[in-house]
Parts: sequence; structure tokens; C-alpha cells
Amino acid sequence: MNGVERTKSSSEPLTPRSRSPVGLIPLHRNYRHFIHKYEVPRKLLHVSIGFLTLVLYLRGANVASVTPFLIFLLLVILLLDVIRFGSPAFSKYYIKFFGFLMRESEVNQWNGIVFYLSGLIIVFLAFSKDISLLAVLLLSWCDTAASSFGRAYGHLTPKIFKNKSLAGTGAAFLTGTFSAYLLYGFIFPKTSGLNVDDHLAWTPESSNLSLSSLCVLSGFSGAAAEAVELWGLDDNLTIPVISAIVMQLAVLLCKSS
Repeated sequence: MNGVERTKSSSEPLTPRSRSPVGLIPLHRNYRHFIHKYEVPRKLLHVSIGFLTLVLYLRGANVASVTPFLIFLLLVILLLDVIRFGSPAFSKYYIKFFGFLMRESEVNQWNGIVFYLSGLIIVFLAFSKDISLLAVLLLSWCDTAASSFGRAYGHLTPKIFKNKSLAGTGAAFLTGTFSAYLLYGFIFPKTSGLNVDDHLAWTPESSNLSLSSLCVLSGFSGAAAEAVELWGLDDNLTIPVISAIVMQLAVLLCKSS
């Protein structure tokens, strides 16, 4: 969530994108800035997924081998959430150990990792390898950049959407542009042997879309996916899916004959 810091009243309903008043998770009271305000542990985990994805790619892992593990992990997290919803005692211990990674809005709702894993699984199953990898980076890095810069500097820039600042959205755009260049301009050209059995949706030879245009479009799609709110859905789900749809369509429409 990018934008100006706000204090929510205890009566205001909590949404997947909201941070709540301190009180539901003890660690948030003890570490008001490190965990509650700036969400440092959560952001570090978020960012690390992008780097982990690149490491797995460089080691030759393919989507078909990773997706079943993600589905298994999703089922485990769902089961734990169901248990904690029905057992206050279990929920207390769960929050004690994992509260540093949670928002208080998730205490009585699905854990954000449920939507994170769901987004990854959808893009891995529905889109080409390169678009899937790009979507992961946009989720991992654009969202973190938007949140970090939005909370730190959002009050200094105009708001462009509800609770979305120019500082946060601009950071997401630059990060998305860099992410695409890192993949298509650096990693893929130097690791062509890893893509022998995988079809890449975009290559310089197969598309009328230039590398620079592709990167800028990636920045726009990542920033827009982070900024919009669709039916109250968690952005861990919407960012990878929306950005993957936009990028895949753009590549298909600009495919050279």
C-alpha cells in the first residue's frame, strides 16, 4: 500500500490493503516503527522472493517443477488459517511466532501469503515462462518500492488515487522498468541455454516491440497494477495477474509476422 500515513479508527473495517491501529498483535506494540509502520520484516520477505526466483531460474528450475510445491505450500497455509480461525489458543501462538510478518488486518482474515502464493500459481499456470518471471519481480519489487517510498515521501507529493501517492507510484514505475531490463536486457540474453525447451513470449527477433518500449510498458503495468484496487482484492493477487495479462497481450499484439 503506497501513500500518506493515516490513523484508522478502531471502528473502521480492515481490508487486505490496510494497516490497522496497534493492538491486535503484541509485536506491533513493541516495535511500532520497525514492524508496524515500516513493516521491515515483511518487506524483506517480499523482496527476497524476487531474488529467490532469479536464483532458481539460473539454477535451471522450471515452472513445472516449482508450481506443485507452491500449491502444496498454499494448501498448508490455508489449513493453518482455518485452524487459527477456529481455535483462539492456536491463533494466539501463531500470532506470537509469525506476527512480525503479518498486518493486523490479517488477524481475523486470510494471511497475505495466501494471495501471494495464489498470484504466483496463476501466472505460472497461465502465462509463458518469461512473463511469469517478470510478474514475480513486479510483485516482489514494485509493491515493496511503492509501499516504502509512498510511506516515506508520499506526504510530499500529490495523491493520484485513493491512498496512492505520486512518490510511491513513481517508485513502482522505475522499479518495474528496471525489472524488465534486468530480465530481457541482461539475464535472458546471457542464459539462452536455459531456455532451449521453453518458449519466451518476447525476443528481439520475434517482436516489433523494442526492448526499451517493453521495459517502459513493464513499468507502467507494474505501477498501475499496484495502484488500482479491484473489488477489495489483495494486491498480492492482483499485481502479478494484472501485469502478466497486460504484458502478454502487448507482446502478442506486437508480434512480428
